[in-house]
Amino acid sequence: MKEFKPSGDFISKVMNKVYAYEKTKKPEISLSQRLLSSMAARYAMFAGGALLGIINLIRLYFTVFSPVVCR
Repeated sequence: MKEFKPSGDFISKVMNKVYAYEKTKKPEISLSQRLLSSMAARYAMFAGGALLGIINLIRLYFTVFSPVVCR
């Protein structure tokens, strides 16, 4: 089998086509970026974190003081 020898400007032609394709392609936005770009989602995450924190504090309180309350 003969060895394949590409033309001199083969690489530049292919790279120009790749660059043109990448310019037309829409950039994908990740899920985390979409969530953090929305103020409503930020407030919902803040409220959810605060609620979970309060629930854990109540759980901790009852874990420490429930033996005293149950006597």
